[in-house]
Amino acid sequence: MARLLGEFRGQGVDGIVLDLRNNGGGSLNEAVELTGLFIDTGPVVQVRESGGRVSVESDRKAGVAWDGPLAVLVNRASASASEIVAGAIQDYGRGLVIGETTFGKGTVQNLFDLDRWPANEGTRHGQVKMTVAQFFLPGGASTQNKGVVPDIRFPATVNGSEFGESTYDNALPWTRISAVPHIRYGNFAPLLPQLGELHAGRVAEDLEFKWWKEDVAEFRAEAEKEYISLNEAERRAERDRQAAKRQARQEERKRLGLDLDPLAELAADDGLTANERDIAADTAREEAAEKRPDPLLRESAAILADAVRLLDGDRQLSAAVLPESTGPGRWAR
Repeated sequence: MARLLGEFRGQGVDGIVLDLRNNGGGSLNEAVELTGLFIDTGPVVQVRESGGRVSVESDRKAGVAWDGPLAVLVNRASASASEIVAGAIQDYGRGLVIGETTFGKGTVQNLFDLDRWPANEGTRHGQVKMTVAQFFLPGGASTQNKGVVPDIRFPATVNGSEFGESTYDNALPWTRISAVPHIRYGNFAPLLPQLGELHAGRVAEDLEFKWWKEDVAEFRAEAEKEYISLNEAERRAERDRQAAKRQARQEERKRLGLDLDPLAELAADDGLTANERDIAADTAREEAAEKRPDPLLRESAAILADAVRLLDGDRQLSAAVLPESTGPGRWAR
C-alpha cells in the first residue's frame, strides 16, 4: 500500500478511494498499520477486555504515505478490522466515508479447547468460542452492533434487519467509552449538504447507477419471498428474462459508448457451483467480474472530486472543514 501510494504521488493523482466493500476484516495489526498510512501518529483502536481493562493500539510511526484527499468506500459486508479503518479515518476527519452502514462486528472472540482439562488423547468435548474483548474507536464509540455510518450513503443492498451483527440474538449492544486524545484533521459536516445534492443530481442521470438500484430492488424483493418456484418452465422463463435484460443493457452500453460488461457474455446460468465448474471457465468468470462497470466506485470518486473542487473554490469553507490544513488531510491546493 505504501508503495502504491508513493506511485500515486509521482503520477500526480488528486485523490484516492480506499475500497473496503465486502472486506470481512482480519488482522488488527494490519488495520492499525493501514490507518497509519493516512495519519501522522495517534490511537487507531481501543480494546476493552471483559474485565474492563482498556488498551490502546496506536500508529507510532511518524509521517504519512498519503496526505491528500481520501475517501473510504464501505458496504454492509465491511466488518471487523475494515470497520476499524473506516471508523478511525472518520474520527480523525481524515477522509469521507461513503457507502452503506457497515456490519457492526466490534467484538473479539477466542477459541478455548475443552479437552485440555483433563488432557485427552482424542477429541471428546471440542471447543467453545468466547467473547473476550470489544473494539472502540478513538472517539470512544464502539463499532459493535451499529457499525460505521457513512457520511454519504448509498442505497442499502441488503436489509439491515437480515444481515449484520444486529441480527444475532446474542449480539452485544452498542456502547461507548471515553475518547482518547487524537488530532481532528477535518470536519466534513459543513460540506455534506452540497456533496449530497451533487451526488443525487448525478446518479439521477447515471444509467449504470440506475441499473444497479433496479437490481438491488429486485434482489431485495426476491429475498423477501417466502417461497421459491420448482416449476421448470417458470425457472427457465426467469433465466431467459435475466439473460434478455443483460443483453439489452449491453446493447444500450454499445449505443451510448459506455464500457461494456465482460460478464454479460458469460452470465448464463450453468447450474454449477465454483468447485464443479471447469477451472479455466471459472477463472475467466472471476476475471470478467473484476472488470465489470462499477458505478458505486465511480460515484465515490466523483464525490471525492466534488469535495476537492468545492474546497479549492471556497477559502472560508475550506477553513471550516479542514482547520489542520498544514498536515495530513491537506485537500485544498
